[in-house]
Amino acid sequence: MRTKSFLLTAMLLFLFAAANAQGHTKPPVNKAASFFNGAWQGSENKGFIVIHEGYFNAVGQDSTGKWAEVHAGTFTVNNDNTVTFKVLYSSYPDHIGSLNTAEYSINGETVKMRHFKKLVNAEGKDITDQMPKDAYETLTRMK
Repeated sequence: MRTKSFLLTAMLLFLFAAANAQGHTKPPVNKAASFFNGAWQGSENKGFIVIHEGYFNAVGQDSTGKWAEVHAGTFTVNNDNTVTFKVLYSSYPDHIGSLNTAEYSINGETVKMRHFKKLVNAEGKDITDQMPKDAYETLTRMK
């Protein structure tokens, strides 16, 4: 189990370094956004996300349990308790360029998100109405 955790952490760090090396303009970071900086674990241990200064890298299990879902990009914390993720890299090519706005609430070191408050695909089309209304995710800060 420790080897798997080590490899997963190493992969996340590699993805983070690769994303930062691409020369993208650094997104603005506000005080609320700094809370999200760190490593986070999904409540069912099926996903991990690393967030740092406006960038995110996430890895998760697909429907078969394989660690094959990878997304990376930028994020912006908005003034209405929402966060918008822009996907720049993904194991799903059609997700690249999409914008997912999620509502969030914070309770100590736990963040609960309701995804797809608004979802705009890579072509700029709002496809929110095609998404589930109860897509919740609970993340706990890793220590």
